[in-house]
Amino acid sequence: MRRFLDWPEEREIAFTAEPKIDGLSCSIRFEKGQLKIAATRGDGEEGEDVTANVRTIRSIPQVLRGDVPPVIEVRGEVYMSTADFLALNTRQEAEGKPPFANPRNAAAGALRQLDPAITAQRPLRFFGYAAVLPDGTAPARTQWDLLAQLTAWGIPVAPHRARCHTMAEVSVWAHTVEHDTRATLGFAIDGGVVKVNEM
Repeated sequence: MRRFLDWPEEREIAFTAEPKIDGLSCSIRFEKGQLKIAATRGDGEEGEDVTANVRTIRSIPQVLRGDVPPVIEVRGEVYMSTADFLALNTRQEAEGKPPFANPRNAAAGALRQLDPAITAQRPLRFFGYAAVLPDGTAPARTQWDLLAQLTAWGIPVAPHRARCHTMAEVSVWAHTVEHDTRATLGFAIDGGVVKVNEM
């Protein structure tokens, strides 16, 4: 990392460590603070427009709070909590329908529904983890500050994140999440994401 960033030995490389939510990636564009369009990654070349469905997710604000850039794209994960997933499968089975294999599949299927009314009946949630301005830059100096900014705007971010100053601290965080926290998170993760804190 020092070679890539051309940073001298004495310059600290701090990190932000975050749980990697096992959901469906989604980008949401806000203009003048208002939700305008939302898309999944699609096929990697062209995203799938899921704006109407995203508008039904209660944890995603229709209008951001506070001082917001004229145009900003927020990126994050649409997911389903463990409790909501179990309750959904109980309803599925009670109605004679096959249960969903896992929370990620249930969330992905709900977000891609052609009828937003069906999506609205599914308990989808959202965690933001990134944001970008039209010029490609981030609206904060560090990843830690960005997560705080998303929260201030009304975008939920994942709990159990940490600001780490060494790789040893990153290892302690990862061990804690894997062995102590993961079972009680209330949502599925498929690992962790460690980012150089400074944008």
